Amino acid sequence: MTQDKLVVALSETTYQVERPWGVRGTRFAGAVVSDVAVDSQGNAHVLLRYEPYARQAATPGIAVIAPDGTLLREMPLPEVSDGHGIAIGPGDEILVTDRDRHEIRILDADGRTLLCLGTRNRPGQPFSHPAGAAIHPSGDIFVADGYGHSLVHRFSADGRPLLRWGEPGTGPGQFTTPHDLAFGRKGEVIVCDRENNRIQAFDTEGRFLWQAGDLYHPMGIAVDAEGRILVTDQIPRLSLFSPEGRLIGRCRPVLNGGHGLALGAGGCILLAEIAENWVTRLAPR
Repeated sequence: MTQDKLVVALSETTYQVERPWGVRGTRFAGAVVSDVAVDSQGNAHVLLRYEPYARQAATPGIAVIAPDGTLLREMPLPEVSDGHGIAIGPGDEILVTDRDRHEIRILDADGRTLLCLGTRNRPGQPFSHPAGAAIHPSGDIFVADGYGHSLVHRFSADGRPLLRWGEPGTGPGQFTTPHDLAFGRKGEVIVCDRENNRIQAFDTEGRFLWQAGDLYHPMGIAVDAEGRILVTDQIPRLSLFSPEGRLIGRCRPVLNGGHGLALGAGGCILLAEIAENWVTRLAPR
């Protein structure tokens, strides 16, 4: 018996659910699919995480997958121990967050290190188990420093520290595990404040603008071309907010929650399912 395709809706758009997607439905052997990002050609960069102490022969890496699901190449990351988050910059730079080494590595398209933020094996200088990073349209680099700290950092394009804000707590501008961040249509910094079950928006100077709740441990965030905000959480759900933080759509496209989230070619949405070790793709119908 042939099963019908799964279909979900976000606001007025319906999507066909394709899970697992990429590498023709096979799982990545022994790896945790931690996050996903998409380059200017529409190719998905899937960050593969290993536990380096239990699997010392394994090397973290990136699988690069074409929009049609074909595996293009695999990029080992020998300098990375605990690849937690990945993002693609405006020049197709690859940002990899090495959570337990307290580093953010910015790589070129071939995996060569262009810039490294943080001090390896030195927690608190300045990161303590960071969760994610992204390059702002201005060129500055923002980091969600979310496991040992409750901070957001801002660096210049050449790595100079410019600003940081946040502290533990539940009030505006406070965090409990800032897990991911993205940028709104006016350049605002929108942060997944995971254990506080909300997203918070700030200007680039760290001034609080607004927050949106009704989320359960939000993990991944992305902003589309219209400024609408997509957030994945642990219910598991995918929620769509207006640029001002008003809920306008919601669905359940994954089995166990998307740890990472990216916007793909042709209006597709990609979700990194950490518990299933695969990527789920939502293709607009």
